[in-house]
Amino acid sequence: MSIMMDLIGSSILLGTLVLAVLGININMSNERGASATEFHVQTELIQLGRIVEFDLYKIGYDIASNRKIITADSSRIKFKTNLWNIPGKTDSVEYILGNYVAVSTNPRDRVLTRYENTTGVLINYSITRFKLTYYNSRDLLLATPVTGNNLDSIRSIKIYLTLESPDPLGADSSYVAGYYSKLVYPRNL
Repeated sequence: MSIMMDLIGSSILLGTLVLAVLGININMSNERGASATEFHVQTELIQLGRIVEFDLYKIGYDIASNRKIITADSSRIKFKTNLWNIPGKTDSVEYILGNYVAVSTNPRDRVLTRYENTTGVLINYSITRFKLTYYNSRDLLLATPVTGNNLDSIRSIKIYLTLESPDPLGADSSYVAGYYSKLVYPRNL
């Protein structure tokens, strides 16, 4: 009888140990997936931030006219520049935060469109926020939309970007998010 009790006890102990190891493996796998998703969101955020930064630093480059910024709103900017350093050429660059993406799993996912002259490129990095704020030479916030002569008083632009993972993590439907903010002082304003 004691041998039978030892076998049953050993089986229960072994079963508990196997379940514990399986639980640890499942948790490690979930954490590895979450870390990979977080890394992916951060990488895309840095790439998009650098693209927008590069363009904003070029506002007014090699442009003779006074009006270098054409449109300045909280989710839209259009400006003149010479992007490719071709003498006498004027390019226009525009960023517009578009509508929500209907086919995305993330209900806050929106499309950011970048127009260079007449060519549009959809930037679909699971963007949930693209906000611009504008400041004058005294670093005072200008109310958006900036219109008329106030367009010429813009001296710096603050970029706010938020990206979220396209798919939720786990059963609680939470999304991995990354946030980017930078104040840009274009040299030619």
